[in-house]
Amino acid sequence: MEITSSDIPGAIITFAESEKASQLVVGSPGNGRLSRIQRPTLAVELLGRQSPVEIHLVPTQQVSNRWKPAERLDHLSVLRTFAAIFIGISVLALMTRFFVGFRSDISVATNLSLYLLAVVGITALGGRWPGLVAAACAPVIANWFLIPPYHTFRINQRENIIELVVFMSTAFIVSIFVLNAEKQTTKANDAWREASTLSALTASESIDPTEDILHLLMRSFHLDGVTLTDTTTPTPEVILSIGNGADIIDQTTNIAIPINQSTMLFGKGNALSPDDHRLLHSFAGQLKRSLEQSQLREIAMEATSLARADELRTAILRAVSHDLRSPLSSIKASVSSLRQTDVEWPEETRQDFLFSIESETDRLTRIVTNLLDLSRIESGVIRPVLRSISLEEVIPSVIYENEPDHFDIHLEIDNELDEIVADPALLERAVANVLSNALLWSPTPDSVAIYAHERGGNAQIHIVDHGPGIPVDQRSTVLQPFHRLGDSSISGGLGLGLAIADRLMASMNGHLELRDTPGGGLTVVLTLPCTKANEP
Repeated sequence: MEITSSDIPGAIITFAESEKASQLVVGSPGNGRLSRIQRPTLAVELLGRQSPVEIHLVPTQQVSNRWKPAERLDHLSVLRTFAAIFIGISVLALMTRFFVGFRSDISVATNLSLYLLAVVGITALGGRWPGLVAAACAPVIANWFLIPPYHTFRINQRENIIELVVFMSTAFIVSIFVLNAEKQTTKANDAWREASTLSALTASESIDPTEDILHLLMRSFHLDGVTLTDTTTPTPEVILSIGNGADIIDQTTNIAIPINQSTMLFGKGNALSPDDHRLLHSFAGQLKRSLEQSQLREIAMEATSLARADELRTAILRAVSHDLRSPLSSIKASVSSLRQTDVEWPEETRQDFLFSIESETDRLTRIVTNLLDLSRIESGVIRPVLRSISLEEVIPSVIYENEPDHFDIHLEIDNELDEIVADPALLERAVANVLSNALLWSPTPDSVAIYAHERGGNAQIHIVDHGPGIPVDQRSTVLQPFHRLGDSSISGGLGLGLAIADRLMASMNGHLELRDTPGGGLTVVLTLPCTKANEP
């Protein structure tokens, strides 16, 4: 790892603590006779810091006894320092020239006060060294040019000596305070940046915030790219990469942090400070939680899918065990009776047996057809072929094929109704299922009605019955497969009619709605877009 800081011992300790290191091994040269007057070694500086990290010193002759804890100034800091020195020299020169022209009118105390103001400004602009240089040069210039006798360093008046001493003391004290205030401002800005980053880190409302966290990581540390990598496979696999991808074999990658036992975070960009590394671990913690939540969501979705599949399988077994057995038993009984050779059945009775076989076979056909329709819908096999059709081509044929003898069904299609966009075969299946359900629950066929008209650019087909109706709190339930009103059916049906119709309508960009019939009963509204509504 490469870290940047002006305080080398503090940076090492802070980085070790952020990495949860327990021990720190440092090379330490032997103490010579000059060790007391030389700068303290790095090992001595580390031992002087309070830290829970254990520091082990290894005697070695390969480590220099002198080290340079100088600030690692970047390009902007160097420019700022030289700019402050140049501006300071210019300001002091201009002020001195002005004061020399009016030194008989302006007191020494006033001149020194203005010099003090210039020193404070130079310190605030350039930092410690330009400020200290200005604080040292200003009294010398004032003594040479403004305090009599001029152009000498002698001072004849005692009050001038006091003023000069006070100025020098005040200048150094103010410079130090300005420098400390700047450091505190820098720390406050860093703390605000860290707090705002942490706030943004926890403010994501996405279902899967992993990508948002990586984008925030790049912005916060000005990185070129970050990559989440799965390291459990022989060849690491990229989970998610943002920016210029970083990986373990890339020489420009300078960030590598474990997220969990199977995931690593790689990044490349500028070297980070110890505080940045501490904040980076907060990002790692958020990424770990995000990945765990993603895994839990997948597990929950799989469990939900398995539960739905188990519920559907149980419903199918329950329905098949009852609803298929009943017609098969009736067919078996009728066929067995007709095959008896010792009984001479009257023609009327034989016709009853044949009618029973035919009706129960039709019932089995409807059940199997509904099961196949549901299977095709749930597996996504159905691909609607949408085209412009007229309801007058669909609804009458559905009425005849559904119940040829029920000519009492009232049908009314608005003459001004435009053609609709639908799949004719799927629309027939949807209308047939709803109409079959209406005929099943209505007291008489003539109490069933079908109305079709246009509303807001859509065609609405109202299939009305006057049966017992469906309570509002159960309407969402009956639209689920194998759910019947009161979990029973007077026909022994599977409870698939409305569910299949609802899904068929959705596949054609339409929808199904259940409403109350005035005077009692259920009205099913099928809505589909008209052709004009889809024209540009």
